[in-house]
Amino acid sequence: MIQSITHIQSLDLPQLAPYTTLKRPLDHLRQGIFIAEGEKVTSRLLNSNVHVLSILLSPEWFEQFKRQLEEHRDTIDVFIAEKKITETIVGHQLHQSIMALGKLPAPISVDELIAKVTSSDKTLTVMVDGITNAENMGVIVRNCACFGVDALIVAPSSCDPYLRRSVRNSMGNIFQLPIVYLNKFTDDRHLKGDGHLEEIKKLKQSGIKFYAAHPHPKSIDIRNATFAQQSCIVFGAEGHGISNEVLELCDEFVTIPMKEGVDSLNVASASAVMLYEIHRKAIR
Repeated sequence: MIQSITHIQSLDLPQLAPYTTLKRPLDHLRQGIFIAEGEKVTSRLLNSNVHVLSILLSPEWFEQFKRQLEEHRDTIDVFIAEKKITETIVGHQLHQSIMALGKLPAPISVDELIAKVTSSDKTLTVMVDGITNAENMGVIVRNCACFGVDALIVAPSSCDPYLRRSVRNSMGNIFQLPIVYLNKFTDDRHLKGDGHLEEIKKLKQSGIKFYAAHPHPKSIDIRNATFAQQSCIVFGAEGHGISNEVLELCDEFVTIPMKEGVDSLNVASASAVMLYEIHRKAIR
């Protein structure tokens, strides 16, 4: 439901600070909030189970979303501004004069994931190790949602999938994907230490088989690979790939065949190819 409607003439209101500090996404994470940009991402946020705190939009967008806002389960503060005002916010072509402020959803724990695995006949998870580019992270999230991944496991070396650019590049699909952060994390979500390796071992003990998307002498062509009922596909950074410590814990290595002379795909593209192939095998 709509808690309040404020027609604004400037962006100086304290309540609008999250919308005007888009270049400080880590500050948002520390505050437990994130920004959704654009019509499609905002619409998917409103249709999700994630809590919505406020929305900033033009009069035209307000007319389109008015009924949905009135019927929404959350009490939402609505700020209406003419486009000439919202156009002063960085990235106008991307946010299209409609943005929303959401509350970071609680992640699921390793133990909760294990409970899901042990109670399901089949689960597919993805782990990201060293993915620091928010755009790549967002596309990986989108691919996970597209191909039925049950949860995204985030290693300490990866960026947060709720960074603004990641949320945007996920096209809002982040709102339907459970997130598991390996290792205990601080209030600012900066993960530290190497406890994540013990948690990977714990996941393996629960029955999950880990497959590294990585060139290796023992790598199997993805087309010939057979995946376990409880599988986790690990993707690493484009530069150095999956860390040695994580590689040592992986059960098998899989690669995508490609033309001689081309050694790799962008990690987001590689995730789409691999997840499609796994999905294709599962529904055959």
